[in-house]
Amino acid sequence: MRVGLTYDLRDDYLAEGYGEEETAEFDRLSTIDSIDGALRRMGFETDRIGHVRRLTERLAQGDRWDLVFNIAEGLRGVAREAQVPALLEAYNIPYVFSDPLTLALSLDKGMTKRVIRDLGVPTPGFCVVERESDVENIDLPYPLFAKPVAEGTGKGVTPASKIQSPEELRARCKALLEQFHQPVLVEAFLPGREFTVGIVGTGRDARSVGVLEIVLNPEAEQDVYSYVNKEKCEELVKYVRVEGPIAEEAIAVSLAAWRGLGCRDGGRVDVRADAAGRLQFMEVNPLAGLHPEHSDLPMAAAAEGVSYQRLMTWIVESAIKRHGLKMPKPDGRTGRAGDAPPASPRARIAVLHQAIPADAPEDERDTLLAAEAVSDTLADLGHEPARAVFSLDVKESIERLRAIEPDAVFNLVESVEGQGRLIYLAPAVLDYLGLPYTGSNTEAMYVTSNKILAKRIMRRAGLPTAPWVALDKAEGEGELPGRHIIKAVWEHASVGMEESGIVEGLGLEDLRRELERRSSRVKGGVFAEAFIDGREFNLSLLEGPDGPEVMPPAEIVFKDYPPEKWRVVDYKAKWVTGSFEYTHTPRSFRFGKKDQPLLEELRRLALECWRLFGLGGYARVDFRVDAEGRSWVLEINANPCLTPDCGFSAAAKQGGFDYKATIERIAQAALRGTRVEARL
Repeated sequence: MRVGLTYDLRDDYLAEGYGEEETAEFDRLSTIDSIDGALRRMGFETDRIGHVRRLTERLAQGDRWDLVFNIAEGLRGVAREAQVPALLEAYNIPYVFSDPLTLALSLDKGMTKRVIRDLGVPTPGFCVVERESDVENIDLPYPLFAKPVAEGTGKGVTPASKIQSPEELRARCKALLEQFHQPVLVEAFLPGREFTVGIVGTGRDARSVGVLEIVLNPEAEQDVYSYVNKEKCEELVKYVRVEGPIAEEAIAVSLAAWRGLGCRDGGRVDVRADAAGRLQFMEVNPLAGLHPEHSDLPMAAAAEGVSYQRLMTWIVESAIKRHGLKMPKPDGRTGRAGDAPPASPRARIAVLHQAIPADAPEDERDTLLAAEAVSDTLADLGHEPARAVFSLDVKESIERLRAIEPDAVFNLVESVEGQGRLIYLAPAVLDYLGLPYTGSNTEAMYVTSNKILAKRIMRRAGLPTAPWVALDKAEGEGELPGRHIIKAVWEHASVGMEESGIVEGLGLEDLRRELERRSSRVKGGVFAEAFIDGREFNLSLLEGPDGPEVMPPAEIVFKDYPPEKWRVVDYKAKWVTGSFEYTHTPRSFRFGKKDQPLLEELRRLALECWRLFGLGGYARVDFRVDAEGRSWVLEINANPCLTPDCGFSAAAKQGGFDYKATIERIAQAALRGTRVEARL
């Protein structure tokens, strides 16, 4: 089934000279990528159309679609959101979300509130100011609240929107009329708590997917969910999951409005409490934002444990049901992530991991947890898993594998006899046996495990990586003395990294002496890398039939770190449960709009790393971003941890892949034999 995507891309309009506030309701490319990926995982073939003018051109050329996923906001007119669905109806093309009548009505806040009032849904008293003289006829108790009648994303809403006197009212209405060239909605100010209710479905099938309270931080613009507060929501606003009687009241008011206005498939309703604590309808958004990390609807769903993929599936299923269509049948290439993956042919899969001694450190014991979880998941998927241990006794390891006679091998080997530099041995043996296996090939595994070699290749290819000093030579730009962090050459999982490994003010010879002193403590030696003091990000990649997909970026937040403490994800932060470092470095997938260009750059660099090193199956690329906003590749992990609660699994879940779907996709890449040769 072919699905078209209609949308307004913010970057397109910015390039044409429109301002940030003028384009605030439009979408970033990352949102379109997320929607496109979710649709493809449902089994659809997607076609990115763009805005209404592009749609008009395509229709005139004779293009048609089985369904259109429409989030186009439109640029001009009070009925701008209705333009795309009106065109689609003229050509009898089914589409997702509300019809032209509902979209035109809901964008006009005054007309919406008239219908809401007639429906008996509680909403504060109001009037619409079309010209300055209308202010004299307003008979509502102060304080009042004023905003443009047909704008979204908080446009025109500032602290001055809360009005205490007739003089303030006249001034504010005059300013809004002049700025936005449209009427002004004036209503009684509601002083109570504010909530947004996420909704999916149509009519009687409509239901809430979560309720969030909007809590303004002390540094935010107070009393108003303003344009500034929304633009800087990650700094100024907290979104708190709500349950109990207040949530039930919010849902009841919201569903009454949603159904009464004829909204369809998915969106949001905003409500706020009056002085007596009674919830009142404020606004409806039948074309709600759909960015996985910072749009309110996905955030409300995520707070209830609903993945982005599942939310998107519910929205599309509602539209499919309305139009009498059928969801595509998964064919092994795509499936409905968020639910169980599509059934695949039963396969015997060896789950290979290194021998783990009883006294092994936490980072090595984690491999056993991954092996157990992967084995259990493969069995749930209908495969036949068999555990196998890999050791330096290569002959014995080969005999174990031959006895299993696997169709493929799920390779979880991270070291051999405690030595990370031998990680490439397992895929090398599997190559010798001619067995397909998960993850990256031998060459990629070897090269990325040697951090110095990997950095040399990245620098030669023009990828940004910090200067460094090894015992043999110093490489990269930069002047000594400086600030450096001592790292293991071969070990991953922050083995050998500690806060005391950050050294300052050492010249080249002194730094080399420090490396010699520390090398004896870490197998395979150490090197010194220029320390990038800034933000840290992990980008996980998961290979599909059409190549690698970058999962939503994760930031490691250094929470409440004192000024004198270095912000570094060391061994304690990853493995010592209960330590300050472990409990104060949470993972976050929430980003504001101002971070979107940075995240796009990190995605680009992650894909460049994938291609440069010929990675396969799954991988993770770690970054630091300095105070000037420059991105630096720290490390490439060609076989990151795969426990259900690890960073890779968390990122995959944000991308719409639950743990079962993640393991199946990795296994299927091996069963298809889609190995990617290194191009170094």
